[in-house]
Amino acid sequence: MKPFYLLTALVVIASACSDIKQEPEPTRAAMATEQDYFGDSASRIIYPEQNWSAADSEWFYTAPQGSNLIPYDIFIQLEQADSQQLFRAEANMRRYRYLPQHPSATNPQGLPVGWVKEHHQGKDYIGLTCAACHTSQLNYKGVGIRIDGGAAMADMDTMLQELEQALGATWQQPDKLTRLATALNTGGGPQARAQLRQQVRELQLEIAQYNRSNRSLNGATSIPYGFARLDAFGRIYNRILGHLTPGQDNHNPPNAPVSYPFLWDTPQHDFVQWNGVGNNAGLGPLARNTGEVLGVFASFSLQPDPSQPGFASSAKIPELEALEARLSKLWSPQWSELAERGVLPPIDLELAEQGRSLYFQYQCHRCHEAIDRTDPNRRVIAQMASVERLGTDPAAARNALIYGGQSGYFKGLPQSVTQPNGPRFGDTTAALPALSAASAGVIQRALAQSNAAKPAGASSEAAAATRKHLDFDQVDELSPAALMAYKGRPLNGIWATAPFMHNGSVSSLYQLFLPSCQQSGDAQLCRHPRFSVGQLAFDPIEVGFSQPAAPADSELFIFDASLPGNSNQGHEYAAGVTPVPQFDPAGKPLRDGQGHLIEKRLSPLDHSQRLALVEYLKTL
Repeated sequence: MKPFYLLTALVVIASACSDIKQEPEPTRAAMATEQDYFGDSASRIIYPEQNWSAADSEWFYTAPQGSNLIPYDIFIQLEQADSQQLFRAEANMRRYRYLPQHPSATNPQGLPVGWVKEHHQGKDYIGLTCAACHTSQLNYKGVGIRIDGGAAMADMDTMLQELEQALGATWQQPDKLTRLATALNTGGGPQARAQLRQQVRELQLEIAQYNRSNRSLNGATSIPYGFARLDAFGRIYNRILGHLTPGQDNHNPPNAPVSYPFLWDTPQHDFVQWNGVGNNAGLGPLARNTGEVLGVFASFSLQPDPSQPGFASSAKIPELEALEARLSKLWSPQWSELAERGVLPPIDLELAEQGRSLYFQYQCHRCHEAIDRTDPNRRVIAQMASVERLGTDPAAARNALIYGGQSGYFKGLPQSVTQPNGPRFGDTTAALPALSAASAGVIQRALAQSNAAKPAGASSEAAAATRKHLDFDQVDELSPAALMAYKGRPLNGIWATAPFMHNGSVSSLYQLFLPSCQQSGDAQLCRHPRFSVGQLAFDPIEVGFSQPAAPADSELFIFDASLPGNSNQGHEYAAGVTPVPQFDPAGKPLRDGQGHLIEKRLSPLDHSQRLALVEYLKTL
């Protein structure tokens, strides 16, 4: 007899199928591609039910947020460095794993998801939005499953390196410059051509400077991010520090790339980001989104203006408020719904029930609570786990804690715009308070210019932050101990978010339940120390991206867990390596006389148990 909770789920799914708000072929302008650069193919695109209409998705993809990468007209006509094909050509953008779109009313040029036309101070720019990094696709048996709010496969670092090369080639090669001038209709005179050439050179130097200051260095070694990862915080920090000290070397190596987080349930969390550094109360969501735009090529100045509060920027505050409102509606995708539609294989419910028992036996629910994904009042209390306990790679948490630089324009100013008599910036500053002050100042200027008392999208008092929870205790949210930690969150939709761990170091859910090779004496029975990243083909057994052979001339990224920042150790509870906290019958963690958690190692799961636990996670 099947368990009651699974029977109930089947009834709900069956009754809901007729109410799913889906078009017969809900493409939302998504472009299916066959046999692309990496050997992936999809003859059609479908969308799971995530409580977004087609209009919601397309708004997310195309709404400008204030990102000004380079002038729009130059980007539209710019050629690739080594050919006459446009840089924005569909095949090239797919090579960076940006998702292709057909032209539409809101995207007449057919730009990829999250690439948009921006307008600032009388000029048009190409920019990127949240959607570029937080929309994903899984390909299974010829069907592309587009997932809004998912973890993108994008390789922004390579794209920016090759954008620099494309601008440089256009500056250096007369034929390329002539074709660009003709496309832009600048006129054939030598003065116009010289002006265009100078403009292209200046853009190339700007991108080159950005790329140089954001090399992922560990010592003298550059550690590539590859697909599906970005050290977004490191790069945002560098943009803030650079704008505080124009013309000076004031940056840190962004050498701790992390997986792009998935966005569903983000507005409902008390703390966000992999290290829980973002307080989601009050103006927290707007400050988070503003900081993201400042990092992704917004125009802004951090030089104080005595005649006006805050700082000028291109960040579009109303759109950033609207973004958070849309995200508050977003649901995680459900495997069961896609199985009902014949897109994914059906879940083995009896095996999933075995996995559910293991999930609770291994205390997974203590950090990854179950939530109702459809509850508009759902509230997620983040469960932070110290890096020491988890044993996972510390680089991302450590960098966020220790990175800083010269205070520049901020020297002597209050660290908080809401506490003018509070602590002030000295000669140097940690990066985190500098980012907070910059984001708050940008919001302050926008409010002053709109005569608004506060943004409409500010969190309500009902969503006030809880105390931060670290290792099942309450702590000061910005204490060093609280920042040297990573967040556990509900796992609804986790099946659609490979690769796993905060740094993308584990290729599938099945692999996550194996020990790292450093902990295993069997090289055949440990987490892959090397695996390819870049293909979208989905593996429904191990639940991750499969590893088929790519075309010989493609360049799949090989993730190497031996490199700094890439460790796949830790979180080895199911492998019997990482000790599991113990709890009393009421769910209270047990502690010894010194207040330390009482933990013990459980038996490692065998193959059949790992498959059962994977099957259960498909149901979430």
